Amino acid sequence: MHKLSKIHYYSDLILSINRLFGQNNYICIMDTLGFIEGDMYFGLYLCVKGRCEMVVNDQLCCLCAGDAMVKSPLVQISPVREYEDFEMVSVFEDEIEVLAPITDGNIDVVHGLLRQNRFHYPLDVAEQTLLLERKRQIDERKRELADLDVSSKTYQITSRIIALLEQATVLDFARMFIRQQADTPQEEMEKERLLMIRFTFLLFQHYKTHRQVKFYADTLNVSSNHFTRMIKKVSHRTPSEWILLVTINQAKKLLRQNRVSIKEVAQELNFPEQFTFRKYFKLYTGVSPKEYKLKHTKV
Repeated sequence: MHKLSKIHYYSDLILSINRLFGQNNYICIMDTLGFIEGDMYFGLYLCVKGRCEMVVNDQLCCLCAGDAMVKSPLVQISPVREYEDFEMVSVFEDEIEVLAPITDGNIDVVHGLLRQNRFHYPLDVAEQTLLLERKRQIDERKRELADLDVSSKTYQITSRIIALLEQATVLDFARMFIRQQADTPQEEMEKERLLMIRFTFLLFQHYKTHRQVKFYADTLNVSSNHFTRMIKKVSHRTPSEWILLVTINQAKKLLRQNRVSIKEVAQELNFPEQFTFRKYFKLYTGVSPKEYKLKHTKV
């Protein structure tokens, strides 16, 4: 579906549902779900109270208390109606590359979660309690991290602890996912979605050194044209757009750090010189790295 058509589709759907319920109840749930720049992120959320209706990948879904929800690059969310008592918490949100270390031995499980033929999962009380405890642990470490010098050993260790906690949480959630799938016939994963997932992890491993579509197509053993068609079909973006998105988002992330200079950002992202990085960044964002850094770093 064309992007403009999707906007009209969602607008019409929202208006229809509002008419059905007799009032305008559109509330921006994206304060909870939309939060981070770009789409190359993994998020795990838990509805702790009430319910909310949303359009997820063109399907109307209802999220209720006790339901967990996964957000990934394959999931497009548009809010429809949030009830007054609705409350959802973010267990954690992070770049999807945080999952890379746990995909090797658990590739089918992780792919199953990202595949998103289902968009939410009802959990029992013990499972909800586990996720909320993990959220507490992760949030506590992130608060500690905010006060540390990014160049310190303690910062590196704390970052690693956060990554391990997030990975453990995903694996625990995968066990819940497997339990629910035990009595459900398993459908064969669509080739396009599987390719997109593999491309996602590959991109985070190599975006600093490889920004050509051909590299990823060759690595995944498909032609560049076929690769582009399949990725666009499932994600509504071309591989080139995904490569650009990840590179620019990573540049923004680094520029927001006070102690990291523009020259160091250019070097970290493997640009041959600072001028080349400046030209690349301004071309796709409309502002220079210096302007962005001044606007988004604390004095």
